Amino acid sequence: MKFTRKIWIFLGIGCFFISSLFSQRLLAKEVRVLTNHLTDEVGILSLGNQSQIQNILSGIETKTSAQVYVYIIPSLEGENLESYSLAVAEKSQLGQKGKDNGVLVLLSTGDRKVRIEVGYGLEETLTDVLCNRIIRNVMIPEFKKGEMAIGLMAGVRAIETILYGNQENNSALSSDYPEGIGMALSNESTPKNIAFAFGILIITWIIYFVLNENKFFKGKKWLEVLYGLVVFICLWYFFPDALFYFFCLGLIAGNLYLLYGIWTPLSYLYSFLSILFWIPFLHLTFKTDFQVLYWVFGIIGFLSFAIKIFSDDVITKKFNQIAKGWGMSPKGLFLHIISFLTFAFTIFSIGNGERMVYILFYQGLILFSIYGLGFQSFHFKPVHFFIVIVLWLCLIAGFVIYLPGTGENTKTYNLEIMVIWFQWFLCLVGGFILTKSIEVSSWKYRFLKYAFIAFVWTLGFSFHSFLGYSESRFGFIFLFSYGALLVLHFLYVVANESGSGSYSSSSRYGSSSSSSYSSSSGYSSSSSSGGGGGGFGGGGSSGSW
Repeated sequence: MKFTRKIWIFLGIGCFFISSLFSQRLLAKEVRVLTNHLTDEVGILSLGNQSQIQNILSGIETKTSAQVYVYIIPSLEGENLESYSLAVAEKSQLGQKGKDNGVLVLLSTGDRKVRIEVGYGLEETLTDVLCNRIIRNVMIPEFKKGEMAIGLMAGVRAIETILYGNQENNSALSSDYPEGIGMALSNESTPKNIAFAFGILIITWIIYFVLNENKFFKGKKWLEVLYGLVVFICLWYFFPDALFYFFCLGLIAGNLYLLYGIWTPLSYLYSFLSILFWIPFLHLTFKTDFQVLYWVFGIIGFLSFAIKIFSDDVITKKFNQIAKGWGMSPKGLFLHIISFLTFAFTIFSIGNGERMVYILFYQGLILFSIYGLGFQSFHFKPVHFFIVIVLWLCLIAGFVIYLPGTGENTKTYNLEIMVIWFQWFLCLVGGFILTKSIEVSSWKYRFLKYAFIAFVWTLGFSFHSFLGYSESRFGFIFLFSYGALLVLHFLYVVANESGSGSYSSSSRYGSSSSSSYSSSSGYSSSSSSGGGGGGFGGGGSSGSW
């Protein structure tokens, strides 16, 4: 037979593949027989960590007869994680003979991968779901922080908890999303997935209108529903995080429609329920504390309903009539209502056992801010307002000096934080009142006006120095305040003199998964060897990140 060029090429390719197979076989990572409960070839564990893990693994075997082994390697050297861990477990014959109750925790630091291999006898106890939760919820969070020893220790303790039958006590083992599904779906790829999903929705929307021109598709609701269902399933399968945030966006749009799109008496009830829905939704989604949610949504709900009420002509007219009957302006009555509602803070603080000084100070700060920013709606002079503030401070000082020895609640309060809050109150509210109440007609008097306001700000911010919390910098504070006022006034003038005559302001599971991390540095600890088990069928879980 004559060897043509084509035959030589095919022979060469065949020899290349055969040699590749042999070389891969020769270069494959050696399957080690484990004779100790803990084998660390990298050296990531300190002697203390090694001793702790050894004690846990020995305790598990003594109490349950299950044999748990930990094997730490620098690299898989190209081997498949699942195949290699199964080979090590079977060759080491982990577990007792006839029970096949062995467990292997294989950690490859160089490949950033970890796997829990479970023998046949423990697959109903240490299930794939639980193994996945150990890796995802317990080990990987520590690995990502670079705390491999802590993560490995936590994983071993989680296995111990499950084998002892106490997994209900560990929230990380009772749910796939212990921190809430919202946190689980919020990852680095979420913005990209949202962009992809949004693009797909636009394309499917265009396709829908094209199909609507077809006589077979047009007018058939079942086909439209089927089309929408297919799109939804595809998005749910490929981009669940994006679909979740689209759902949240839809909820917000629904809230806004119920708040401002409907003007029937029942719309207020619908609006209230739509806002109230977010409290349990965010608690379950992000595990947000209920107490925080009540406060946040209480404030958001109040503001939302206030806007809705003041946009309702019927209610606004009635509100104006009530204000006029009580001899107030509508704004004044509104501020009184807000002031009354703020006493919920006092009720909450008393129920929480806070000290009277704390309650008087912060409740006073809230009320003075409300009435100070709305002082033009009331019939009092600014000088009277500041006199009341001085009397209020004297009352607070009296409580600070005399109450500690009266046997009142022994809870402490942070005086420095209180001073800081008062300084900012004086800057914002006091500066606003002085700016609005002092009228000048020329630049010469305006310079003096701003110098006076800067002097008041300097006195306010000097409390921190008077009480010894910081060094005195009166000159710097005065110059900075004065300069800031002049700059703000200049910007105000420039904005008002623009072409529009106005300005805008914005000062308001499967048996496998993956995981990864980074590591460095071998130690083999001493303990017992496998017990002749080795019955493994791929049960467990793995991860890479």
